[in-house]
Amino acid sequence: MRQAYSPDDVDVMRGALDIWCALHNVGKDGAEANRAAKRILDLMGRKRCSCDELLAQLGDFRPDPRRKPSDEPRGRMS
Repeated sequence: MRQAYSPDDVDVMRGALDIWCALHNVGKDGAEANRAAKRILDLMGRKRCSCDELLAQLGDFRPDPRRKPSDEPRGRMS
């Protein structure tokens, strides 16, 4: 696994995550986005990829169907 990423690699990974989150209607700070980010890091650790290549490799990676953004815990109302 790669130990360091160039600024360009980080931009590619961030772009892929942003697009994946938008395509799947997932908040960027939620558990599903974290799972996708880990998958992206794993993919980039194996081989340097473009944003399009990452998205193609994430094609079978879907958010957990049991969890929706509306299922996320919210602050308590008094």
